[in-house]
Amino acid sequence: MKNLMMIFCLCFLSACGNNQLDFEISKWNESVDGFYKFRELMTNDLMENHLKKGMTYQEFTDLIGEPENFANLKTNTIGYTLMEDYGWDIDPVETKILLIELTADSLVQDFKIQHWKK
Repeated sequence: MKNLMMIFCLCFLSACGNNQLDFEISKWNESVDGFYKFRELMTNDLMENHLKKGMTYQEFTDLIGEPENFANLKTNTIGYTLMEDYGWDIDPVETKILLIELTADSLVQDFKIQHWKK
């Protein structure tokens, strides 16, 4: 009985592990019906190890692809959808977007995640 309980505890703890993935451009751009399955899981690695302030526009678009067109972003800010959840609604109930702010010379000035929840 003790062994069974120990096995159960180990299985439970291993299931609670970190669900982060290393950044890979092929998975980053993989989309099914407009939803990106891997982006949210790769964001930490992308922001910590790949995106750098001072990168040129060309360098980061070579790294993560062309940005999406968001009409409501500030000037010199571009975005990449990380996650969009509709629940049972026709409109999104939660979104996460990677925002990249650029200087007037198109260099990366800052990047952050914008998280919105209804």
